[in-house]
Amino acid sequence: MMNTNLIALRRKEHFESLNLEIQKELDDFYDTKAATHQLKVIKKSRSIPKVGDVFLVSPREGIYFYGKVLVANIVRKVPDSFVEGKHVVFIFKGITHEKNIDKYKPDYSNLLISPAIVGDAYWKKGYFHTIANIPLTEEEKNLDFGFYKLHFKSNFFCKETGELLDKEPKLLGMHGITTISGIGWDIERELIINPSLLEETE
Repeated sequence: MMNTNLIALRRKEHFESLNLEIQKELDDFYDTKAATHQLKVIKKSRSIPKVGDVFLVSPREGIYFYGKVLVANIVRKVPDSFVEGKHVVFIFKGITHEKNIDKYKPDYSNLLISPAIVGDAYWKKGYFHTIANIPLTEEEKNLDFGFYKLHFKSNFFCKETGELLDKEPKLLGMHGITTISGIGWDIERELIINPSLLEETE
């Protein structure tokens, strides 16, 4: 695989496909500090995330998206992996105004942002608020996801543990720990591109 940042290249191509007004909004957004777009605090918790935890994330006051933990406490498998003890989360499109499970309808073909690897701080600071635990379905257990790892010699696809994948997975995120403001930044970018994501659907 060529030593090119595939994720950055695809993001650039997507940017160029957008209308000029949205491109201008994104340019202004990229010029601001990531911390400016921090998530709203829902409720702080000392609980350690577990596989199957369903949580809420709030980019706007009173507006929530659902997420789920598919891998908890990653166990390192390769020497250069630095994500041990972290968690793989998926966040879905479809908002709710209530802090409950009632409108939870996970759709892995319609994710809000790419799969991400995060630490406990998202829960401790209250940016993620767990509301239920639902065991993984067969679909979730067999989900074709993975990550793109940047390496000075050659970039590659891998599992959350750092183990190499021989092909690009269907659902692809960046390998590495997402910063405490990273999820908020990613969600804000998607809301600029598609403001209708903030509209409630049945």
